[in-house]
Amino acid sequence: MTAAAASPSSAAPPTASPAPPSLASRLRSVRVGTRQDLEVSRHVFRGTPAYVVRDPITFDSQRLSAADYEVFCRIDASRTLGEIFTELVRRGSAAPEDEEPFYRFVMNLHGLGFLHLPIADEKLLYRRYRLKERSRRRQKLLGILFLRIPLWDPSAFLERTVRYARPLFTRTAFVAWLALMAAAAFVVVRRWHDLAQPLQGLLAARNLAAMWLTLIGLKIFHEFGHAYACKHYGGHVPEMGVYLILFTPCAYMDATASWGFTRKLHRIIVCLAGMYVESIIAALAVFAWAATGPSPLNSLAYNVIFLASAVTVLFNINPLMRYDGYYILSDLTEVPNLRARSSRHLLTMAKRRLLGLVDGEERPPRRLAALLLGYGVAAAIYRVSLLLAIAALLASKMFLVGAGLALLYLGGAMISAVRRLMTYLWHSPETVPVRRRAVALGIVALGAIPAALVLVPLPRHVYARGVVAAERETTVRTREPGLARRLALTWNQRVEAGQVLAELDGDEPLERIAQAQAQVRFAETRRDALRPVDAAQALQEEERLIAYRQALEEGRRRLERLNIRAPAGGRVVSCIRPSQTGMYLNEGAPIATLAAGHWRVRAILPEEAFVAAAPRVGQTVEFRAAGTAGHAHSGRIAEILPAGSRIVALPALTQLGGGRIAVTPEGYEAAEPYFEVVVDLGVDCSADDEPAGGSAAGCLRYGMTGTVRLAGPAEPLAAGALRRVHRFVNRLRQE
Repeated sequence: MTAAAASPSSAAPPTASPAPPSLASRLRSVRVGTRQDLEVSRHVFRGTPAYVVRDPITFDSQRLSAADYEVFCRIDASRTLGEIFTELVRRGSAAPEDEEPFYRFVMNLHGLGFLHLPIADEKLLYRRYRLKERSRRRQKLLGILFLRIPLWDPSAFLERTVRYARPLFTRTAFVAWLALMAAAAFVVVRRWHDLAQPLQGLLAARNLAAMWLTLIGLKIFHEFGHAYACKHYGGHVPEMGVYLILFTPCAYMDATASWGFTRKLHRIIVCLAGMYVESIIAALAVFAWAATGPSPLNSLAYNVIFLASAVTVLFNINPLMRYDGYYILSDLTEVPNLRARSSRHLLTMAKRRLLGLVDGEERPPRRLAALLLGYGVAAAIYRVSLLLAIAALLASKMFLVGAGLALLYLGGAMISAVRRLMTYLWHSPETVPVRRRAVALGIVALGAIPAALVLVPLPRHVYARGVVAAERETTVRTREPGLARRLALTWNQRVEAGQVLAELDGDEPLERIAQAQAQVRFAETRRDALRPVDAAQALQEEERLIAYRQALEEGRRRLERLNIRAPAGGRVVSCIRPSQTGMYLNEGAPIATLAAGHWRVRAILPEEAFVAAAPRVGQTVEFRAAGTAGHAHSGRIAEILPAGSRIVALPALTQLGGGRIAVTPEGYEAAEPYFEVVVDLGVDCSADDEPAGGSAAGCLRYGMTGTVRLAGPAEPLAAGALRRVHRFVNRLRQE
């Protein structure tokens, strides 16, 4: 029963009060009856029979065990609850000590709306009235954000057209679907580079209207997939309409009758039918996109591919939202009302651990308890994240009005949660036996925890993506064009300064040398012949001879440049492949990259992370390479670039090189400024691959990526949250 709501800050915490009358004493003489319109279906969950009771008005469902269902069936308005319990005890279906759990079960059924429970309690009725009024006011406020509008009863239409959709749910159609998906996947893999290129402009203003209309069309087909699957297996689909979620329309169709199907496979097929239909449309769109050039059809196909994949993954298949993925998980785990059971399990654990309250309910098996705990925690975190995301979206749409609505939305949710918690701890009859402990817990929740969030500084770490480089890097390039005759280098080889790395064959230097040698011989002959006859002409020929000899030396130097030598010692960290022997190389073509000195990591930090980390030269940091995440390398910051830039100079860290930073393909320009931090790992590049002593120097490779962890200044959690909010508001103002 709902206790009176009291403001937690109105007065001093109440002390223990006399225990209220028990449910048994209040309900023994009450007559109640079950609703005749409820739908009941029998199932087998985890090898145990159970009954699912469904409300056709609210679409809520509740699973009852065989014993609970027997009690449910015995409830009859012709007898009082006391008489019903006495009969259950006489039949051996209950024990005398089960009287209080019996009445709690009746109250739970009443809370679900399955019973009509007339209780003459004016205070209780008034409290319920106030709670309903507050709930109605909140619904009016948030109704503009989440509005459900029923539009149509599709029963007759589905009855006439279901025969055309039945072939989609046969084994032959499923095999054809697998072949279609394989063919579409092959096209996507082969054309992945082309498919990924337009992603940067997908959300451009000129494309938003087309995407919006495409999304509406896809969701209509999606919902008809559910409806036809439900109708195919004998279910009733009474309603179709539209949800306005943050003013964005999304279709919905009531296919909850599928919960009455006795076969699990049929229920799962109904849940998957929407994504099944969307995947067929997406596969056809892949072929249309691949077969057409730039055109409206090509753009439409691309939008369909993106929306039918990304939106489906983020929403429909997400089990943390009450869409298809949630019901599929609930059916696969054989846990109806998974979210409600998880929340109830978390609440029971909290009562037991924090307050020492133990209810009479049987604890679930270990695996089921772990599932309920994991899902409950994940769902709670997701709900908080979703609230924050909705608030941010509202603020980004209309800065002042949106920020006000977001603040009201979050503030209302927080105040409501605190109010319910304090009401339960300080006024609930359930906490009467442990009232002192409950009051203390409420004081901690209201005072100590907020104070700790504001005052207690906590150590924090900032993580940055980085790429392994060398203290000194030398790129060896060809200085003359020619054919690669011999490649005398391999990856990871150590070379000395002046060592020949490659030999090229070039016709032009040889031709120039031969021509210059002929010119030198001719000029020497003319000079010697003119000396006795004409001294002036001989002098001119001597000057030509000098020029010819210089050309000869230049030709020999060019011939020597065909032998590519290492300008400095180091380790070969990248080089041309041996298979390129015999290939023609242009002047300036890279032959190898030599690394010397210590291994370094070049990491980049966005502006917000840079401010939070406050890095300084000489600071000790930790680096974990992607391929050896189990081993941490310690290093020191050697250099910090003084100013942030939107141009990311490390392609390996961008999405074009397999990283996470989104940049434009043309100029590697990111959406926000980045700072570069250079970390010296103190490991010599020339160290052996398997050094003695178990060192991990050999784990480092040039160009490998990893994560740098920087220890930022300690600060309270509230200060960090306030800084992020301030930064978010500044971004909105700039936009």
